[in-house]
Amino acid sequence: MRCLAGLLLLCVYTPGVEGGGSGYDTFVHDGTPALKLTDIGDDFVRHLICAIPLLLVGIMSLLFVLVLRSKLMSKATGKDIQVDKLDYLASKVKSGSIAFLTEEYKYLAVYVVIWAIVVAVLFSIVPMKKDAVDDGIRCAACLIIGALMSGLSGYIGMKVATEGNVRTTVACARGTLNDGLQVAFTAGAAMGFGVVGLAAVGL
Repeated sequence: MRCLAGLLLLCVYTPGVEGGGSGYDTFVHDGTPALKLTDIGDDFVRHLICAIPLLLVGIMSLLFVLVLRSKLMSKATGKDIQVDKLDYLASKVKSGSIAFLTEEYKYLAVYVVIWAIVVAVLFSIVPMKKDAVDDGIRCAACLIIGALMSGLSGYIGMKVATEGNVRTTVACARGTLNDGLQVAFTAGAAMGFGVVGLAAVGL
């Protein structure tokens, strides 16, 4: 992630030379943009230039989530320490959490649809840009996509959290507190990067 951030900075700023030297220590950022978006006449190209870095960061985050989830799923569960009741309880927690999300998302779907219609009507009547007839549709689409990304991040977070609970318990039971913390942090990192990745892709 740091490397990507550095590349983005290089795309935005051009370094100036101080003192006329040729060594790396003589280069400083003078604040001159290497690429001025205002010089690009095509709106689509400007939007593409702004969107591609976010899309790349989002995809990288989601790929990292897959790596973290794979690492999490490789950890021991109740059957590995001959305590099958832990897996039984974990399955009940998982099924209950999915049932909760299913019921919650039913109401949220109705809420989002209603507000999408309101937004579409309002911005069609009073568009953000003069004579922009598609503002209402675009704003409603952004609302719906944002809601879908939010719901998906909640689903991913719930799945990872419920998978991590039993594995954290087992890690503490047969190892040390530090072992349990490592498993818990792996689950937490997967949830966090999932939210960041979906947010970046959605933007």
